[in-house]
Amino acid sequence: MEKGIETKRLTLRPVQLGDEKEIHEYAGDKEITMMFWLPNDSFEETAEFVKRNAADWDSPDQLDYEFVIVYEGKIIGGCDADLSHSEDHSYATLGWIINKNYRNQGFASEAAAALLDFAFTNLSINKVYAQCDCKNAASFGVMKKIGMTLVDDKGTRTYPKTGITSGEFTCLITREEWENRK
Repeated sequence: MEKGIETKRLTLRPVQLGDEKEIHEYAGDKEITMMFWLPNDSFEETAEFVKRNAADWDSPDQLDYEFVIVYEGKIIGGCDADLSHSEDHSYATLGWIINKNYRNQGFASEAAAALLDFAFTNLSINKVYAQCDCKNAASFGVMKKIGMTLVDDKGTRTYPKTGITSGEFTCLITREEWENRK
């Protein structure tokens, strides 16, 4: 399976040991309020994430394909295609995050489009979903830009770190829709 992904400006590559400091720059950002499991409270929490996800890339049972987003040699974010949300692994969910110093430059859309291509090309699935907080206009915009369609605007999410409940948007793209866009 292809592991590294090249786009016009970015490289998406598997999370690996040694990425902890750069990942913690965005994963430890206390201003991140619209992410389920972030911010990481400590560097150790980020280091454990890196260790677990780097090991997953060597597992034949891998379900979560966690990438870092590299721009001009620096990790500026992360993204993943995760099969574990469906019991039969028949669809993937996508997620992404960009370091606040690199937002509003199209990096999330570029990475998400490449991740979508990776999911349909490598994971034997016919559907890909993505979800975001209903107040996260940037992520919702990325979903629309990569061809996803809003399928549920009535969902809710409760953030484990804060206990806050918010609205949630769920978007979908099928393999057929993706192939027709190519």
